Amino acid sequence: MVQPAAFVEIGEELAKEKGIKQGDKVRVRSNRGEVVAACVVTKRIKALDVNGKKVHHVGIPIHWGFKGVAQNGYLANALTPFVGDANSQTPEFKAFLLSLIHI
Repeated sequence: MVQPAAFVEIGEELAKEKGIKQGDKVRVRSNRGEVVAACVVTKRIKALDVNGKKVHHVGIPIHWGFKGVAQNGYLANALTPFVGDANSQTPEFKAFLLSLIHI
């Protein structure tokens, strides 16, 4: 099955806090860029407890569908910073700060 368009996946708790429902459009912003996509609300993503503070995370696919079949859109890398670990030379493409806005 081909995924027809980009999407953003969030947990039920974050969705409730932001007033977001399944299929709502959301804007995800970082210091580098932004992505607008439909939201998938799931039980699979739960808030983390980091030193007693609740931290939510957001899932964004890095690709979807095939050209000519799926809708055009921006990849998750539109949000990622061009920095990396100085020792391992691994780019920081998988974890970064962002804001999630219900449109």
